[in-house]
Amino acid sequence: MYELYLEKPGDLKAKEIATATALEDNEIKIKVIYGGICGSDLRVFKGSLPYANYPCRPGHEVLGTVVEAGKNSPYKAGDKVASFPNTYCGECEFCRQGKTNICESKKSFGVTVNGLFAQEVVIDSEFVVPVPADLADERAILVEPFAVNVHGLKRANITQGTSVAVIGCGTEGLLSIALLNHMGADVTVLDINPAKMERAKEFSKNIKTLHPADVKNQLFEVVVEAAGAKASVEQAFQIVKPGGAVISLGITGDEVSYPAIRITRSEVTIYGTIIYTKKDFTDAMALLQDPTFNVAPVLSKIVPFSRYQEAFDDALSGNFAKIVLDFRGE
Repeated sequence: MYELYLEKPGDLKAKEIATATALEDNEIKIKVIYGGICGSDLRVFKGSLPYANYPCRPGHEVLGTVVEAGKNSPYKAGDKVASFPNTYCGECEFCRQGKTNICESKKSFGVTVNGLFAQEVVIDSEFVVPVPADLADERAILVEPFAVNVHGLKRANITQGTSVAVIGCGTEGLLSIALLNHMGADVTVLDINPAKMERAKEFSKNIKTLHPADVKNQLFEVVVEAAGAKASVEQAFQIVKPGGAVISLGITGDEVSYPAIRITRSEVTIYGTIIYTKKDFTDAMALLQDPTFNVAPVLSKIVPFSRYQEAFDDALSGNFAKIVLDFRGE
């Protein structure tokens, strides 16, 4: 059995390891089918995430089949499951309120603790969710990043016809566009990469695209910042309508200029949002089961895990959307 192993930033290898033999009562062993490469995986790979621990096994977005279950696990061999990216304690102030996404003691797979990019992994069954048997693997592998958007877009009042600008056409931006289009919102997409904007238009002929520098007097009821860049965050504050909302979906460590007078006098609401809860996961799964929900433009390529270096290089290039590793076979 093989796993991916990051000895230090930039030093990614495939390493042969022994198969786990003993499970705790609540654990399950998963035979991994697919693993999606996320932006946080890339930051850990580059060494730009200050709280990452090395060495580590990367990865937190996986889809797999249960091959063995502890006696207290609700799962059985043959069940298909998808992973959570973080653990949570279930006991802190936030967990007791159902806000497990901001648990005080959460640990992040592939960042602060070993991740899930291996042919087989053992995980506490609390941190996976069941996947319907009739949901195609190529859609199911998107449930984790899609749940981020399901959670985030619930924060604002978005209905049919709401004018929404999405800044950034990476995976999360594209998933926002997919959901907003499905909801009937009036969507305008901003990105500096023309190829990414063309991909965004694959969702619908009604989606409008603009280079950020070409935004003149347009204002939007909701702005989804999905680029995670200083300039994008600052632009979001400038193009939101009075009384509107900014959803901060992207992540940047840069300090940004906060236009306090405009935010206050225009009654702009800023929503921070991080990952999701199990309810969001359930809602995301239901949408992915809907054949009218188009997510095809999000999945760029599926690569055998033995070509992990190629996959990470392509992901780092910025020329692709979601890249998925296939962990089946050698």
